[in-house]
This record gives sequence, C-alpha cells and structure tokens, in this order.
Amino acid sequence: MSLFSKSLKSFVIATGLFSLSLPATSSVHEHKHENHHGHASEQTKVMVMNGYARATFALAKTGAVYFTLHNTSDSDKTLMSVSVSSDVASEAQIHTTVMEEDVMKMRELTNGVKIQAGEMVSFESGGRHIMLMGLTKGLKEGGDLALTLKFDDASEMKVKLPIKKEAGESHHHHH
Repeated sequence: MSLFSKSLKSFVIATGLFSLSLPATSSVHEHKHENHHGHASEQTKVMVMNGYARATFALAKTGAVYFTLHNTSDSDKTLMSVSVSSDVASEAQIHTTVMEEDVMKMRELTNGVKIQAGEMVSFESGGRHIMLMGLTKGLKEGGDLALTLKFDDASEMKVKLPIKKEAGESHHHHH
C-alpha cells in the first residue's frame, strides 16, 4: 500500500467519523430550538408551540393570545380554561370566531377545546384564540405573558409567551 493510499484511507475514515457526529450536533441544535419556541409538560403531555400574545396599545382593555397545542399523549385532552395573573387582566377566555349573518363574531368556548391524541390544534387570528379581558395595562412588545392552561384531567401547565407585534395586521378588538 502506498503512502498516498494510507493517507487517503486515514482521510476517508476521519471524514466518515466527522460526518457521523454531524447528526448528533444537528439534533442538539434542533432540541434547543424547540425549547425556545415550545413549552412541554410531562404531566399533561401537551406541548405549546409558536405561542405569543399580540402587543396592544397602552389603554387597550382586551388582548389576544395565539399558539398551537400538540397532544403527545395516547389519550384525548381537553383544554378547559386559561388563567392569567390579575396584575395582567381580570379574565382569560377561550374564544372562537364564527360567522353569523355575514358578520364575524367571537364566542366563548365554555366546553373547552378537545385535542385528540397525537393531534395538534391551532389558536390563531380569525379562529380559536385566548381572549384577555380587562387588561390592567397594554401588552408591550418585547415583554412576556404568563398563562396557566387547565385541562380536563385536572392537570395544569404554566407557560410564558413573548409579546409581539404583528406586522401589517390591523388591530381590532371586539370586546
């Protein structure tokens, strides 16, 4: 075996070992990325992803919160209610938007929102969302909002979501 062949063989082995380590590095980065954008609870086996509260003007009395819930458990879960500190708002409600005689209206979902096992449910503008009512002050961009999600199995999940402005969207508050 020539010196060139031995060097090439060493290079190929080293390259192979390096490439084997890449997926591990990549998955560590992905895990950190998920933790940054999602909150998971072992107790509920529900993950909150891409959540945020929409920034409001200073004197706003209502606010909206959006996220996606991913039920990673083997059984269906129902989000029954949401609460927020009284320092933030007097009440948090689960809402949906419905069409009634060509008019979009918001309605409270008093029976909660079911998330089937292994499925995801989105809370987004124009659909299901969390409505904060009786804000004590506006939701300022760059801040955080702490929420407690309560499920039908009596489990609770505390999440902290960023407050963000939505570029290009007109702010409308219906309450």
